[in-house]
Amino acid sequence: MSAPDLLHDPAGVATLDGLAAGLGGVIKERAEDFLVEEIPLYRPSGRGDHTITLIEKRATPTFDALLFLSKTAKVSERVIGYAGLKDARAVARQYVSLPKVRPERVLGIRHRKFKVLTAVRNEKPLKIGHLLGNRFTIKIRGADLSRVDAAREVLETLVRRGMPNAYGGQRFGTRQDGHLLGRAMLHEDWREFVDQLLGRPMSLEMNPLMVQARHAYDEGKLEEAQALFPLKHRTEKKAAGVLARGGSPKDAFEAMGRGPRRIWLSAWQSYLFNLVLDQRMRDGTSDRLLKGDIAWLHDSSATVRVRDPEADAARAKALVMSPTGPLVGYDGAMPTDEAGAIEQAILDAQGADPEAFREGHGRARGLRRPLRVPLEEASLDVDHEGCVVVRFVLPPGAFATVALRHLMESPDGVGKRL
Repeated sequence: MSAPDLLHDPAGVATLDGLAAGLGGVIKERAEDFLVEEIPLYRPSGRGDHTITLIEKRATPTFDALLFLSKTAKVSERVIGYAGLKDARAVARQYVSLPKVRPERVLGIRHRKFKVLTAVRNEKPLKIGHLLGNRFTIKIRGADLSRVDAAREVLETLVRRGMPNAYGGQRFGTRQDGHLLGRAMLHEDWREFVDQLLGRPMSLEMNPLMVQARHAYDEGKLEEAQALFPLKHRTEKKAAGVLARGGSPKDAFEAMGRGPRRIWLSAWQSYLFNLVLDQRMRDGTSDRLLKGDIAWLHDSSATVRVRDPEADAARAKALVMSPTGPLVGYDGAMPTDEAGAIEQAILDAQGADPEAFREGHGRARGLRRPLRVPLEEASLDVDHEGCVVVRFVLPPGAFATVALRHLMESPDGVGKRL
């Protein structure tokens, strides 16, 4: 897959050396087939005004669980802390913090889609990133068992060389178009923005009412489109309503508030990162330092500039340090020399000016993200049902579906979107 194809499949980054074990099969046929467990950065102290709670949710978005907790515990949803978002189509064990709520009260909360496992006092609330990592246990049903040995070899390679740190499809939304919305927002192309948000039905659409609403919008039937968008899709419904009342595309954007903008901005940044990673994968330099790289030190999450790649080659091979890619922003560090030329060419081709992130509707300072991450505690077995069970640990922010692509896709590139 070449870079232009990533526009339509933003998570379709090349695999490491083209590795694909060919297991095939399906994941998430049942919620319990995909288990993710947070590994906390610290243990609660047992004292303080916050209660750190471990919940186990089943086939439930994190925000739905937080909303129920806020109503039941009678605290604002805004003050509930969490370390990360977890896949809705899974069983997930994650930590949340609630201020000024007794542990006994939290332990008494009951819900059919999640349960409270522990509740312990702590002095401080949880914040995004308060994780050492995530532990995954994933069942692949219908896999080709003749490819198990090949899959174990691929898994061993990912352990030894690191897993490409691509953003998975979850980052780009159900329609895989969050980056397109983010690009239109940054470019202030409001007509393109509303056309993408409200029209252009896709095969990925899950709700038939959404498809009907999008067709109505594309046909100029704004009132009908607004009526058809389900209540759950408040953003689309509100934007269509503004247009139906004679508002401009910019008015429709402004009416949606600031909440969704962060998601679209992040999707555009993630897409640009994936483009850089994809190019480095195809060049064979995603796990090799180039002159001018900004390298990531995995033990401290610090970054250093690479002036002599040969001097650092041994540490790169040992997965002590890795090259990075951009989460573009107005104050983000940029590589120089050979590494900088690769990155700048991609940003220029995409019209991605870091200064566009300084003002207006999408403000971001910019960060660096490693092009690969350690994959640890990895194993692959066949259970009594004849299903392949894969286990591994990844750092926060890394996507398990990237490892699964390496295992499930066939060598000719044919495989299911994950």
